[in-house]
Amino acid sequence: MKSRPLVACGALAAALLGLGVWGSRAQRADYGWRPRVRDPVFASRPILVVVDEAHDNASTASIAGRYWPFARLLRADGCDVRRGKAPFTAGSLSGVSILVVANAAGAPKPQLFGINLPVRTDGKRSDPAFTPSEIAAVKRWVEGGGSLLLVADHAPFGSAAAGLAAAFGVKMHAGFAGVPSEESDPLLFSAENGRLGDHPILRGSGPENEVRRVMTFTGQSLDGPPGATVLLRLPATAVEAVPRGDALVEERAGEAQGLALEQGKGRVVVFGEAGMLTAQVAAWEPFGMNVPGNDNARLALNVVRWLGRRL
Repeated sequence: MKSRPLVACGALAAALLGLGVWGSRAQRADYGWRPRVRDPVFASRPILVVVDEAHDNASTASIAGRYWPFARLLRADGCDVRRGKAPFTAGSLSGVSILVVANAAGAPKPQLFGINLPVRTDGKRSDPAFTPSEIAAVKRWVEGGGSLLLVADHAPFGSAAAGLAAAFGVKMHAGFAGVPSEESDPLLFSAENGRLGDHPILRGSGPENEVRRVMTFTGQSLDGPPGATVLLRLPATAVEAVPRGDALVEERAGEAQGLALEQGKGRVVVFGEAGMLTAQVAAWEPFGMNVPGNDNARLALNVVRWLGRRL
């Protein structure tokens, strides 16, 4: 008969093994993905890029975060990437060249191995993620020359980030975008199907840096203000399933999943889908920059280079 300590150790090992198998199927960063940047443009003059982690973000640059591969790509291009732990103020934004805000939320969502846990928290994920004073601080900072990359995925993240987007004239439709009769996960934006715009981010610094094929993975849709450039254009047939109480109501989607604009002396890029700018796996399947046959990594590099004024 086994001793109780051995039985307990065996049960613990079995539980950990079960969690490991369970966790391996969850959505997480692809730690095996290795970015290759032939000519790092920021190597001689690094810029400071801060990835926000102060607003219950579902996507962060921590080793356990889903934007860890994104941060890894930027470091390969010579950027100084740091994790932002402070609310947005003039002081916390001082010295920052690019602020990255990805999937901010109005309340936390405890996770284990990338899997959401059924733990009750105060507030809802769809609640506003930013205070009015934070939004005002970011707007002043951009108008003074800062650059913002704002990424908000499908519900609940569009509602949480809507206030910050609206400060720059961007409407987030805050649902689940798709194109009827098409595969929408991933959804393809290419030169061939006419859904890519005309902008330095997409043209790059030459043919070898041109973006010709981008995949997004559900997300929400956006509408931009006058003067904004549509980077990723949705077709007129696109729809958005928007949460209304306990139901999803289908509406006409916005015009885009990606926008670029200038405000004052600063620059802003807004995306309605988060997975395209990082490398992840779910149920052992890759999605994002690690999917063969897309230019998502080039898109991410060009976005940061444009925001960092090297493109």
